[in-house]
Amino acid sequence: MTATTTVPTTVGPDGLAIDAVAWDDPAAAALRAAQEAEMAVRYGGDDEAPAIDPRSIVVTLVARLDGRPVGTAAVRDVSGTDDRRGRGTTHPAATGEVKRLYVDGDVRGRGVARRLMTELERSARQVGFRRFVLETGTAQPEAIALYEAIGYEPIESFGDHADYEQQRCYGKRL
Repeated sequence: MTATTTVPTTVGPDGLAIDAVAWDDPAAAALRAAQEAEMAVRYGGDDEAPAIDPRSIVVTLVARLDGRPVGTAAVRDVSGTDDRRGRGTTHPAATGEVKRLYVDGDVRGRGVARRLMTELERSARQVGFRRFVLETGTAQPEAIALYEAIGYEPIESFGDHADYEQQRCYGKRL
């Protein structure tokens, strides 16, 4: 599941198009930079987690509204990798981790994040993922509300921020 999948462009009646792109696509990279800047403000500093290995990314999506990039999301394969809880446990086979879901502030509330997640789950199922995990934080109540609304359930902490009191982790069978 480490090969990047292709996702056909989907365009909704509202003019929102979602395309699969490479991790290093300029629009995706710019949206991730905006996401990181916003998280630095929300959490009071830059993220000290290691950079994401682009080779682990299986799907990267960009949402465009009338041609303008307004959102992104990605999934990386974490099957069999250390879950960083320090207990020697690993993520089960066919597990993807949602990374860098972000929607520009001026288009939030229009369902862009929900559509990105729907496409991410659909494309991930096509390449064999059976489970998604993700981490977010208490300074992102709208993200927590979205994940819970679309069927994600709280799971034990994992990842680079597992020891942070603000971290919240979720999982979902696909």
